[in-house]
Amino acid sequence: MSSDSSKKNQPVVLYTDDDAASVMMADAALSAAGYSVIAASDGQESIELFHKHLPDLVIMDAVMPGMDGFAAIREIRQSKGGQHVPIMMVTGLDDHESINAAFEIGATDFLTKPINFHVLPHRVNYMLRSANLFNELRSSQERLNNAQRIARIGSWEVDIASGTVNLSDVGKSLLGFKEGEVVADLSTAFKHLRREVVKQIMENYHTAVETAAPFNMEFRLRHPVTQRELTLHVQAVSQLDKNEKQNIIGTLQDVTEISNAQRQIHNLAYYDVVTGLPNRAFLSEKLGYALALAERSKQKFALLFLDLDHFKQVNDTLGHDAGDELLKHTAIRLNEAVREYDAVVRPRPSLVHSDSLPGTHHHTIARLGGDEFIVLITNIKDEQDAAIVAKRISAVIAQPYNLGGAEASVSTTIGISVYPHDGADADTLLKHADIAMYHAKDNGRNSIQFYSREIHDASLARFELEKKLKQAIYTETLQLVYQPKICMSSGEIVGVEALVRWHDDELGTVGPDKFIPLAEDTGLIIPLGRWVMLEACKQMKAWVAAGLKLQSMAINCSAVQFMRSDMSALATEVLELSGLEPHYLEIELTESLLLQDTEQGIKILNGLKARGIQVSIDDFGTGFSSLSYLKKLPVDKLKIDHSFVRDLAIDSGDEAIVSAIITLSHKLALDVVAEGVETEEQYQILAAMQCDQIQGYLVSKPLSAADFLIWYEDTGYNRLLRLVS
Repeated sequence: MSSDSSKKNQPVVLYTDDDAASVMMADAALSAAGYSVIAASDGQESIELFHKHLPDLVIMDAVMPGMDGFAAIREIRQSKGGQHVPIMMVTGLDDHESINAAFEIGATDFLTKPINFHVLPHRVNYMLRSANLFNELRSSQERLNNAQRIARIGSWEVDIASGTVNLSDVGKSLLGFKEGEVVADLSTAFKHLRREVVKQIMENYHTAVETAAPFNMEFRLRHPVTQRELTLHVQAVSQLDKNEKQNIIGTLQDVTEISNAQRQIHNLAYYDVVTGLPNRAFLSEKLGYALALAERSKQKFALLFLDLDHFKQVNDTLGHDAGDELLKHTAIRLNEAVREYDAVVRPRPSLVHSDSLPGTHHHTIARLGGDEFIVLITNIKDEQDAAIVAKRISAVIAQPYNLGGAEASVSTTIGISVYPHDGADADTLLKHADIAMYHAKDNGRNSIQFYSREIHDASLARFELEKKLKQAIYTETLQLVYQPKICMSSGEIVGVEALVRWHDDELGTVGPDKFIPLAEDTGLIIPLGRWVMLEACKQMKAWVAAGLKLQSMAINCSAVQFMRSDMSALATEVLELSGLEPHYLEIELTESLLLQDTEQGIKILNGLKARGIQVSIDDFGTGFSSLSYLKKLPVDKLKIDHSFVRDLAIDSGDEAIVSAIITLSHKLALDVVAEGVETEEQYQILAAMQCDQIQGYLVSKPLSAADFLIWYEDTGYNRLLRLVS
């Protein structure tokens, strides 16, 4: 440590904290400000160093292993030289009970974590200045008056026998009295204070009279003259005057600016700026208290991990301001979802309406970041209590929102872990609730899922799959296969569709239905989609150069890729890298994707069309309001979903739908491609309907690039020509 109590003319600060990083930061800040720092790591060591060095000021952490800060302060106050040394207690949360307890055992002031080490030297300077003034008050009234005029700190004295009060002019001003107004007794002195403040002061006053122990406290006062909300700090001590009469003497100081600054620092550190809810740091400390209480009382508590379904879509379509507004509404609704006799930690009233919040503390609602929230429910009887709250939350979140005039609806997926069954520490419980939530998302969203070992194993498997997929994408060990499309009128091959396949040495063949949704959920679809497009365009360029008469290379585009990436810029980059002419590239988009935000979809499609790229709508017919939007969309082709083609020969309803799609498309000058064609009977029906192109196992299964070239030049293609003829 840089400190040494033998240094001359340097105030000595004893800093006690079991956090080595906190000690280092405090030592650096205080040493730079001219203080000599002595460090202790627990209460017992702090007491030993106090007796050895007799520091000018003590800073004591509240919670430490072994002897805590409360016990250490109590012992220092009872020791020689420790009665009047200023002591600052450091507390983890804005916990009024802990702060009051600290004042009761003799703390002079308190400081909340996280500590602002730039402000710390100023707080120490203020405490030492106030302590020096307080000591002067004990010996010289004249010097006190001079100090008051300079520092604007009021003084007061009570004659215990008569009850008369001597309050300085500065003290009168701080308490709301006009100049010249007489304050003769305690009842007059307290007339502008709230009843609960008077009660607290009198309790401390009587304790000081009976035990001669000093007391310190802070209280808030709405000044009757200025109407400002003030924070006043009062400290007092009992003493005998020269006639052996017992008096109580003390100081009164306006610490509003310091208190407000500390409160602002605390809010920034412990509360979310957007919603006003507690943040991860607050939740971490609250979980610590919940764990300690549950362990002592053998109680259960639950963690609900919430994620808003499709929140990204709100940001993408309505903008980030609307997204923030949705988060604020969600915070309010989460509070409303808890019954009035259940407790919720109050967010800052400027952002969340406090009139909707109950006032006890069995629950904490926190925002972790993004669209993730945590609800901590303590003192539950069984898991059913958590399920009831979760269902209530799901119901209120699902109600429509008005976001700047636009109506939006979201649902929520909730994962639940319960102490002690699902974990004995905060990190484990949070992780397990998170795992349960993601498992629920994988199974359809808008649901509630309790944690289990089976879910944990599934989560580990999913994590391993994600890791392997990421590696496969970046090492380019995936494969592309190509499924041909033929013209029904001529039998000639007109194009291919590129499909991605994945074979892992350990996992074997992993189906697209398994790894594509995973890629979309994790964002890996962006690099995966780029790789697929680039590799397919390179292959198409090679085939065109080799003389193959192909008109298009179709590539599926994920909804996530379409909305989150600049498709026009990506296509431009890929075409430049591959050397492929734009008209050979065909982007396939699902109908449901375009229905999510038609105007934005049209804007993106126009960008692609301007580059000369073809656009087709895949899985057409599976949407519900698509026909009304179809005439607006700048597309070239429609692909009839295989679900309609499969039963074409036996289901008259499917036959009517397919016929209507083909007729409508031709009137809009669009080509029609039927996918999933597997039988000659399906082929003949589609030919009679004048469908333009088909693909499916009747034509060919998906083929590797090498196998496709063989098929193109050999019997498979010739068999198709015979079929058409």
